[in-house]
Amino acid sequence: MEQVQPTVALGRILDWCQEQEATDLHVQATRPYTVRIHGDLRRVPVERFAAPSEAELFGMLRETFRAATCERIEREHEVDLSFYCGDRRYRANFSKQKGLQSCSFRVVPQQRMRLEDLQLPGSLRDLLEVPRGLVLLTGPTGQGKSTTARALLQELNETRALRIVTIEDPIEYVFEDDQAQFEQREVGIDTASFADGIRNAMRQDPNVIFVGEMRDRASIFAAVQAAETGHLVVTTLHADSVAQAIARLREHYPAAEQPGLSSLLARNLNAVVAQRLLPNANGTRTPCLEIMRHNAGVEEAIRANNLQLLTGIIEVSLNEGMHTFDQYLLELLAAEIVTHETAERFAVNRHKLDLALRGIVTSAGILRPDDDR
Repeated sequence: MEQVQPTVALGRILDWCQEQEATDLHVQATRPYTVRIHGDLRRVPVERFAAPSEAELFGMLRETFRAATCERIEREHEVDLSFYCGDRRYRANFSKQKGLQSCSFRVVPQQRMRLEDLQLPGSLRDLLEVPRGLVLLTGPTGQGKSTTARALLQELNETRALRIVTIEDPIEYVFEDDQAQFEQREVGIDTASFADGIRNAMRQDPNVIFVGEMRDRASIFAAVQAAETGHLVVTTLHADSVAQAIARLREHYPAAEQPGLSSLLARNLNAVVAQRLLPNANGTRTPCLEIMRHNAGVEEAIRANNLQLLTGIIEVSLNEGMHTFDQYLLELLAAEIVTHETAERFAVNRHKLDLALRGIVTSAGILRPDDDR
């Protein structure tokens, strides 16, 4: 694990980012630094940190990281790694753009974060009650999927004597054993791939397997097989909604094999949580969730690939712990956590949201996303 000294140039920049409450720092040769604060991208004043030249950027990296790491960064097109700067942990990505070096750094909070700390509903705990099956956390990049997964694993850690194996690329949050025992494995260092890590995890007596991300056909099949054989598998996927998440899993398979995958998912998919972070009335961000849980209607819709039915099933299943994104958005609005403007901007179906705000309830069971979204 790389250990960055806070006194080097990059360490000083990261310290400044922490003071600004920035979650991300982006560095491109010949361009000003940029940071992301509460979801908004902002340019760092050049009088604070001048835009680095290509030579200055490589000089900063050589001052910061080991020689072998710098050689990889210069030689390869993309490199992912994690490191400590003082007592803070970061995830880093190094890439090239227009032939020049580019870097992105994201802080990974290491304090114990619970669901309530993240403004997440306590109902998410119910997803952990079923001892086997697949729990899928979805959302666009940077919308808190990994943080929510971490909070769920911490909930298990503090309440149950379980063996939890994680497969990540790279390892972000380092868990300390409480009631549970963790084994954390990093792709490229401890295992060759996500798929290999999942298959080997099943031989390591796990109760729970956490997969950092399902990226390809092999890792999807291995994760579903682990759920099928009696393990609780928690994983993440890039998708905007419940239906899109399931469709995206199918897209990794040839058409002839998609029905078989749908049958496996229908049997083993415990829940899908689609998450986005919305600007709140306090100037920070609050998660808004869509939650689908397994029931007979959900199982049949997934098996038959009638994914267009899922939103309607979720909408009428509030008593089973499900709700759509817009239903949860209405609760945030009623609690004055988000503004009316934010609700209208992020609603999946603005027209239906407007009807609900005016007290008009329609009989349509399926939400239809706006055509321009």
